[in-house]
This record gives sequence, C-alpha cells and structure tokens, in this order.
Amino acid sequence: MADVVEDVKARLDIVEVVGAYVQLKKAGRNYKGLCPFHSEKTPSFVVSPEKQICHCFGCNKGGDMFNFIEEVEGAEFTEALQILADKAGVKIDNVSKFAKKEGKGEKDEYFKAHNLACEFFERQLYKTDDGKKVLEYLYKRGMKDETIKEFKVGFSSNQYDALYPYLMKKGISKRVLMKSGFVSAKGVGSDEIFDKFRGRLMFPIFDYLGRVCGFGGRALNKDQMPKYLNSPENRVYNKSRLLYGLYHSKASVKENDKIILVEGYFDVILPYQEGIKNIAAVSGTALTSDQATLIKRLTGNVVTCFDLDKAGFEATKRSYSILSNVDFVVKTVSGFEGKDPADLVKDKGGKEFMKFVEKAVSFISFYVDRLLETNNIETFEGRHAVIKELLPLLKKMTASSKDFHVRELATKLGMKEQFLYDELESFSLPADHPAREKAGSGEKAEGFSLEQVICGIVLGEPKLFKILLEKVNKNDFNGIDKDVYKALYDQYNKARNGLREWNLDKGFLAGIREKLDILLLYVEEKYGALSEKSVEDEVEKLVDKMKRTRINKQLDDLRIQIVEAEKNDEKEKLIELLKEQQKLLSDN
Repeated sequence: MADVVEDVKARLDIVEVVGAYVQLKKAGRNYKGLCPFHSEKTPSFVVSPEKQICHCFGCNKGGDMFNFIEEVEGAEFTEALQILADKAGVKIDNVSKFAKKEGKGEKDEYFKAHNLACEFFERQLYKTDDGKKVLEYLYKRGMKDETIKEFKVGFSSNQYDALYPYLMKKGISKRVLMKSGFVSAKGVGSDEIFDKFRGRLMFPIFDYLGRVCGFGGRALNKDQMPKYLNSPENRVYNKSRLLYGLYHSKASVKENDKIILVEGYFDVILPYQEGIKNIAAVSGTALTSDQATLIKRLTGNVVTCFDLDKAGFEATKRSYSILSNVDFVVKTVSGFEGKDPADLVKDKGGKEFMKFVEKAVSFISFYVDRLLETNNIETFEGRHAVIKELLPLLKKMTASSKDFHVRELATKLGMKEQFLYDELESFSLPADHPAREKAGSGEKAEGFSLEQVICGIVLGEPKLFKILLEKVNKNDFNGIDKDVYKALYDQYNKARNGLREWNLDKGFLAGIREKLDILLLYVEEKYGALSEKSVEDEVEKLVDKMKRTRINKQLDDLRIQIVEAEKNDEKEKLIELLKEQQKLLSDN
C-alpha cells in the first residue's frame, strides 16, 4: 500500500488537489483560502507546497492530500485513494484490499444499489411501453435525449415487485434496500416488502464526485401523493450537504464565478440544456450552512431564482441570511410573471432567462422594495414594520454593505441615517436567527501553547535555540513539549560546528513529524514576514513570558506553603520558604 500511496503523492501537488475545492491565493511560501470545512470570512486555511500538507487554523482540520479528500468528501480512505489515483493516472487493480477492516465495503454496497437502481429506471424509461409514454412527456416538457441521458432521468413502473427482486438478485441486502428507501414493508418486522418508488419520474441525485446517492421521484398523476417522494438520509445520502445538479455544473460555476440557485429538477435541467450550466437546485429544502460551504469552494457570488410566493420568498430570505453569513454577494431574480425557470426557458429560450439573471438586484434592495409595497410608510406602524424586518439582515453586514443599504433605506423612508444606525446599535439578533448558526462563527482555534510556539520558531531557526539555553531549561516545559525540547537540546549539543538544520526524521521527533509540520506551518504564517532581528526579539519576549509564567506559578505554590507554615508555627520551614520567595521575586 505504501508504494501506491507514495506513487500518487509523487505525481500530484497538494496545491492542485486542494485548488479543485478551494480558491487559493499565494501568500509568501504558502497558499491561503477560505476553509472548506467551516465557514469563515477571513482565510485561515493554509496549504504548503513544500510540506505537501494543508491545515485550517480556525477549525484545526487538515493533513496530507488523502486526509483532505477524506474530510472534504466525507470519504473513506479507499475512496480517497481511488479519487487521487484516478487524478494521478495511477492504476489500482483492487482498491478494496486497501480498505480498513472496520466498515469495509459498507458504503460500496449503498453506491452499488443506487447505481443499479439508476440503470434499472433508465431501462424502464426507454424499454417499456409505459416508460415510452413518460418519455413523450419529457419531450413535451422540452427535454432532449442527450440531456435525459446526461442526467440519467428514469421511470419507475406501477409494479410492486419490479425493482427489489432485481436488486436482491444482484446481491443487495434487504437492510440496504430498506435504509436506501427503495422498499417498504407491509408491517413492522414483516418479510413482505414492496417497491416504494412506483409510477414516478425518477431523478437520480449525484454527490460531488458524480456518484448516484439518492433519488427524487416525481408523481406522474395529479392525484398521486406526495408530489415528490425522496430518498431518506442514509449512509451515502445527506440532503443538507448536496445540491441537485452541482456535480454537472461545478466546472461552469467556477469558470463563471457565479451560481444560479433554483428550486426544482426541471429548473436545473432545461436551462443547463440551453447552455446555462452554472446552475443548481436546493430541491425543496431550505438552504443549509453546509450547502453554503460547498458553494463557497467554487464561488462567492449567488443569484437566487426561487418562486416569490410567500413560501418561496421565506426560502429566499433564509437563503440570504445563510449566504451573507459566509460573505457571499447575493442577488435575487424577480419578474418572471408567474413562470418558473423551466417554463420560461421552454417558452422563450435560455437567452430570455439570462436577461432576468443579468438584471438581478441585491437581495436587500429587492426586499426593501417588497416591504415598501406591502407596508404604508406614511404611518409610524408601517415604517416600524419595515425597519423591524430589515434590522436582522443589516446587523450582520460588513461596514461597506451596511453603509450602502442604510443610506438606501433612509432615502426611501425619508428619514435620517443616524436614526437607523442607532436602531442597529441597540438591536441584537434573536437566538434562533440563521445568522447565529455555526456557519458564521469564524472563531479562531489555533490551539498552540506558548511553549509550542517557541519550539516552532526554533524549529524554523535553529540558531535561536541559544536563547533557550541561556534562559530556560527542560523543567520549563511540560508533557510532550518537554520531550521536544530534550530532543532539540540533544541535537544542538552534538553539533560540532553549530547546528544549521534539525533532523526531524530521527528518534522521538520522527514519531510526531506530522504535528511538527503543522506547527512549522503556523509559525511560518505568523512570523514569516518578519525580519530575522524581529523574530529573534519575538523569541526573547516569548521566552521571558514563559519564564514569568513559571515563576508566578511557583510563587502561588509558595504562598500556600507559607500560610500553612505560619498556621503550624514551623519557623525554620517558614524562613526557608520566605528566602525562596524572595529569590523568585528578584528573578521576576
């Protein structure tokens, strides 16, 4: 296994691997970008081409390219290996032999079941009489054969026992059939099962890698309920982390630096067919912070194109709250005159649809106009209602955006800007407001102690170890930090002509090499732009601070002992303790 892994690593650059998911910018020796694992406004995700590792100093996730793919795709090691091997052009005859024993093959069976079901539904569409009628329906909706095949649209017949016997013959267990939502049972614990998707137009849902992981089954008859029957969440399907069509559109989203968000399957497919490929759908669920993070890998610009009835507008408003919290530029399309994107494209073509997209306005501007239409701003109550609705959205804006929209709102309401700023100053977001979700925390969690930072700087600049020799000793360090200091001390002392470079692949240090690389990466980011003299001064300050911290702790311990000695009338002991205290105070 080691040979295959090393071969893949030798052929790929982690900057290229991560760059497929994160917009990276050169920052000195490294690259930086917004973390794909949590939402943030200030980049704290660092990629080192020299060390071939990445790390987020906001959420502490990262590692080598395999760790990155496992985390970002929610993949097991074998999946990450296959993804990177394909990218590197390395052929692996039997990837399953690299699987860890625990959970081996579990996800494989789910993906196999979904892939077989997808092929089955496609055959039902093209090879059965009922399916051909459904095919005619798709043609009438404006879909072409090549598009139907690209999105692998299929058909499930009305039979109760069409799909499940086929899947069971192919080796899919009843447990996976049930968990994937392909079948239902007649009763609790019953062995009598039947197909759950019946008489429906089947839209396979693809994950970010293009694997079928779920289905949306659309009713074909008006009295058929529910209108959409969706796969339940299971081992491979998590709807909050998926967007319909994103697998097909991700290259175009990145190229255009913009994504158009719509609501339904047809709303994705028909514009895509017309060449509008930077499009995806939330598929009837409210946009989630995980989906926002997924989009942020590709672009910071979103155009929402949802229905603007009451439910659709609430979805648009919530999407804005989630997206603005991750620092997106959000615009909204209006004026479809009752049509959804699919119908507009079918009736008037893709160019007409794009005219609306290009005229999209800032969501806040759109929302202000909508509120002014539904509230009488000539009355106090009307003005108050408008301001109350907008305060939660204005509160979380950047200063420049807030300034623009406060001026816009003040002008339209005919009031002073300062009044709105005063209202914002006293306003706090409700506890359940979307902007309070974890997506926007942006809190830093660097997680390095003072001792570790000192060791990290010295690891990068061996000559500065002399400062530690002069001012501290191993007892100033604790736990693993003490072991690191001892290992460095031994190497420094054994170097006859002065140490120029540490050997991190030797002894104790070799066992914690990955941790040391992350520490070095942190130090490079924090101190890399400073001059040699400034770095040396910083080490002096940090060492002095560490020494003071140790002395203060010793003084605290001594005070407790002095009180005890006085209480027990131990005069000789008290004299010794006071002498020790005086010495520490003079050293401090």
